[in-house]
Amino acid sequence: MPPAAPLLSVDGLSIGFRDREVVRPVVRDVSFAIDPGEVVALVGESGSGKSLTALSLLGLLPRDAVIQGGRMRLAGTGMALSDGRALRRLRGAEIGMVFQEPMTALNPSLTVGEQIAEGLVRHHALSWAAAGRAAVDLLNRVGIPEPRWRARQFVHQLSGGMRQRVMIATAIACKPKLLIADEPTTALDVTIQAQILALFRDLQRSEGVGILFITHDIAAVAQMAARVCVMHGGRIVEHGRTDAVLTRPATAYTRSLLDALPGAAGFGPVRAGGNDVPAEILLDVRGLIKRFPVSAGFFLARRRQVAAVAGVDLAVRRGEVLALVGESGSGKTTIGRCVLGLVAPSAGVVRFAGRDLAAIPRRERRSLRRRMQIVFQDPFASLNPQLSVRTIIGEAIAVHGLARGPAVEARVTELLGLVGLDPALAGRKPHALSGGQRQRVAIARALAVEPDLIVADEAVSALDVSVRAQIIRLLADLRARLGLTLLFITHDLGLARHFADRVVVLYLGRVMEAGTIAQVLGTPAHPYTASLIASEPHLHGPPGIPPALGGDVPSPIDPPSGCVFRTRCPRAEPVCAAAPPPLTLHPNGHAVACLFPLDATGSRA
Repeated sequence: MPPAAPLLSVDGLSIGFRDREVVRPVVRDVSFAIDPGEVVALVGESGSGKSLTALSLLGLLPRDAVIQGGRMRLAGTGMALSDGRALRRLRGAEIGMVFQEPMTALNPSLTVGEQIAEGLVRHHALSWAAAGRAAVDLLNRVGIPEPRWRARQFVHQLSGGMRQRVMIATAIACKPKLLIADEPTTALDVTIQAQILALFRDLQRSEGVGILFITHDIAAVAQMAARVCVMHGGRIVEHGRTDAVLTRPATAYTRSLLDALPGAAGFGPVRAGGNDVPAEILLDVRGLIKRFPVSAGFFLARRRQVAAVAGVDLAVRRGEVLALVGESGSGKTTIGRCVLGLVAPSAGVVRFAGRDLAAIPRRERRSLRRRMQIVFQDPFASLNPQLSVRTIIGEAIAVHGLARGPAVEARVTELLGLVGLDPALAGRKPHALSGGQRQRVAIARALAVEPDLIVADEAVSALDVSVRAQIIRLLADLRARLGLTLLFITHDLGLARHFADRVVVLYLGRVMEAGTIAQVLGTPAHPYTASLIASEPHLHGPPGIPPALGGDVPSPIDPPSGCVFRTRCPRAEPVCAAAPPPLTLHPNGHAVACLFPLDATGSRA
């Protein structure tokens, strides 16, 4: 029998951008195919042309983009990729799209049910009532609990994982033949990522949907895709079976992507072993509690409080990297902000260099703030878009009186060199820099005031693998040269494993487990830690999606009684609901808050 025709074939796609009278090419002669029920991954760094390629299949390119050539054939029907009218007819009906950020892709003024029903009304001519019932069924299909209630909510009322499920329900509502997933798990926790990938795999198998999976997460590609296309500079530079491309790459570019993964030879050793050398405690947090008021309703005066942090103890020694890990809503960022004094604790003590921050007179706080700095997740949002790099870095130096006049310029040049940037970039504004360059500027600004402690809050989570490796190596180098101490907030266990000395695992504002990297991530004692590790995708792991931790994090407004993890714990027993288990410290420094901790084999101790 002749081989079946591909579900999708793209031939000779070329895209350019208008620049005055010239069209500048950005995607060049791209061709690929997807068979029915097949997952094909499109990987590459930011700017490689991945998303533009996907948007061109839907007729969603920016206005200044020009299709310079290319045809597409979907389920036997061919068309020019410049035919916007034909592509619009496919959008939603034959091709579904799952975007990276559902909060920007979904309409905030519509309920969840209305968003899903809209496509059914438009493409299948259903009544709104029938479409609403179908929307509830779809929410149930993608694993959202209490779908009737959730259908009446708005997107902002859902967790990140639920929002992405709504995005998927909207994309599959009209039973498309092809699903395009553009970085669908980039900013998600490992547990939610595993759930979303498992959902894609279920759709592929049960509905026969072909999937174009666009990502820079190569480990997820290894678990998801049958074939992979590697893009660089607007071209496909390598393609083939996933196992062959990832184990025997044919191009230097693909090898560089693989070398940038944590643990790869090219990633390089980045841990300095700070926990092996006794040192003074620079940051000491005891009994930290932070509550935020929550309105009971728009017109109701009664207010409740949510405990974002519920009694956390931690200590960071001078010169070490302590990682805070856990799912969204675990309290990681709130702890970092309390440490820096950006928000005031509701209770507890934060000591820096032996001094209680709450007891320090106001006039002394500026000098103290100079010693503690933060690097945020999104440098574009944290850097003033109206200022040049020179001014962004230089004003911090001047405000703290560290240099004046020409010495400020000299110090800016020195700092740019320290973080690996060309001093010629000093005159540019943030929008004229790449994501990696912006993050280096943010680090240079933090270093400008010569701090002792840097809080890195998901500082590399949104970066490409190669840029992420560069930034981690930079932080490790600066730590070794300057003696920096880092509180490293992340949901990437791989980065924590290869960069940090010790780790604290958080869940719903409480410490579940703490200790060295080898103790916590090597031989986890808490079922939650074990679940996080089991959810990690691995480049050379077994085929298929890792087992997902069921359900979502409970609402912190009404947390479970006793052990807050018990509602998702596969080993919970009735006694776990009675009282929160204490954080028990063992002689080797390994601490765990569990009534039934695991031993080194993963069984109950």
